[in-house]
Amino acid sequence: MDDLEFRRRAFANPHDQDPEFLAAAAASPERSRVLSQLQVLDERVSKAARSVPVPKDLAARLKAREVPAHKPEKTSMRRYFAVAASLIVAIGLILSPGLITARPSAADMKFHDDVIGHVYREIARYSPGLDDISLNQINSVLEETGGHLRDDDQIKQMHFKFANGCSIAQNSKGAHIVLDGSRGAVSVIVVHNSPVTTKFDVNDSRFAGKIIPFGEGNLIIVGEKDEPLDVYENMIESAFEWSR
Repeated sequence: MDDLEFRRRAFANPHDQDPEFLAAAAASPERSRVLSQLQVLDERVSKAARSVPVPKDLAARLKAREVPAHKPEKTSMRRYFAVAASLIVAIGLILSPGLITARPSAADMKFHDDVIGHVYREIARYSPGLDDISLNQINSVLEETGGHLRDDDQIKQMHFKFANGCSIAQNSKGAHIVLDGSRGAVSVIVVHNSPVTTKFDVNDSRFAGKIIPFGEGNLIIVGEKDEPLDVYENMIESAFEWSR
């Protein structure tokens, strides 16, 4: 189950006891935290709803479709609005940035599909057995995006195999770099001036990855399933500098 499907089901029913859903939650500390927060929110919503007394004549008013007119009814309605406002505040406090990623837009999802398509098209160009390439070769490609990698200790330990310009986002310059990961090739793609501003996951039947707002553009990390992508994300973010 990918992250988008997990979040959809978690929002729909955070108390879902389906074994597949529970296994997906247990597979990731972040998913477990998200689910726990949603369960707390669900309990608070239920408790708040139960705390508001239902007006005795509510059924009659609804049936007659009459507008509340006298003061007690206005007071009652104000209590409903107060509860609603409290719930909005609770949602803002519970679902803080870093716990739940914003839902990608249609444009973001198109970009996701373009990224996956690009990775598949380029696979044949970086087949196993390629010699390592130098940092100078990598930076000559990154120069087109307006950035470069510093020669730090983590970068020196990586085995970079491929670097080439690419054009994923319209009117944006990109660089596609490939390094050896623990599960296979890992694609590191830097796109300058990309319109995507939401961090979200890349997923298909074979690959997993991330699209990350990154200074003047996007950093995209894509690898085989179970590849520890956070390692490469942190490494590139630490060593990369925009130069213009």
